[in-house]
Amino acid sequence: MLEWLQNNAPACMFKVLTGIDCPGCGMTRAFFALLRGDLMGSLAYNPALIPFLLTVTALFIQLKIKHPKGGLYIIWLFSLTSAVAMINFAVKQYLLISALH
Repeated sequence: MLEWLQNNAPACMFKVLTGIDCPGCGMTRAFFALLRGDLMGSLAYNPALIPFLLTVTALFIQLKIKHPKGGLYIIWLFSLTSAVAMINFAVKQYLLISALH
């Protein structure tokens, strides 16, 4: 079933329309690699997946237990996830431009 899901996952609409990877490109492949137990492959596809999963997990825990500083932790985790995604995006774009020259 995992193989079927991977083969039938929708394409990134940003990439389809522009031809450029978006900051989230590779998340689906990273998720499938992680499900197969390939941590390094997952990180290679998109290193923001791990902090994203931590953020979502923390959010659900916060919704359940309502820790007084939980919202602050969620904001920090979201900021970390966003920073990793944007750094990954910038590095990919730099490598792409460098390869063209």
